[in-house]
Amino acid sequence: MRTIHVLSLLAVAFAGCAMERPPEAKPINSYVAERADLANVRRIMVLPFAHESGVTADCTKVRDAFVAELQKLRRFEVVPLPADAREDDELNASLARGRLSTEAMVNLCNRYSLDGVYVGSVTSWRPYTPPHLGLRTQLISVHSGAPIWAVDAIYDASDRTTVSDLRHYHEGVQRDDGNLHGWELNLLSPGKFTSYVAHRVVGTWIQD
Repeated sequence: MRTIHVLSLLAVAFAGCAMERPPEAKPINSYVAERADLANVRRIMVLPFAHESGVTADCTKVRDAFVAELQKLRRFEVVPLPADAREDDELNASLARGRLSTEAMVNLCNRYSLDGVYVGSVTSWRPYTPPHLGLRTQLISVHSGAPIWAVDAIYDASDRTTVSDLRHYHEGVQRDDGNLHGWELNLLSPGKFTSYVAHRVVGTWIQD
């Protein structure tokens, strides 16, 4: 009888191990400067996102998703970039060459009274199922001329950690609107998947 009891306990234990783990957020590679360096960066502008060579993506929609998430933080005053503005061209060109043009950033910040600029680049993009979005973003302080917040992330829905993270996001952030697809709607809609990734990237900010 004792042997049967032990075997029953083992069977229950193995069954518990075989059960699906609850959804959980995955770590994200990010850097946030010391609080003293963050304190005087309040008024920022999100520049048009770029994309790496060979990557085709709607960078305008990606940028819009980040503007929306940054505004939700209620930490920054996000200054809109005028539709006909071209002051960011030199700055983005210098970033593409791997070296920030300090002069271009200072000129931009002086004109719009900014403390910093938020720049981003789409490193990979697959809009169809399973979606995939890779990003590299930086918030650069005009006061120090250096990044005070940087994130390098890849969210690939063919990877189980991303799927677990996406389900965690759906349960904790999204409202259940009763659609038949549930959390999987984020896999079917490129816009929703982009908003999810933007939320996770912006979520690495540490409130000061």
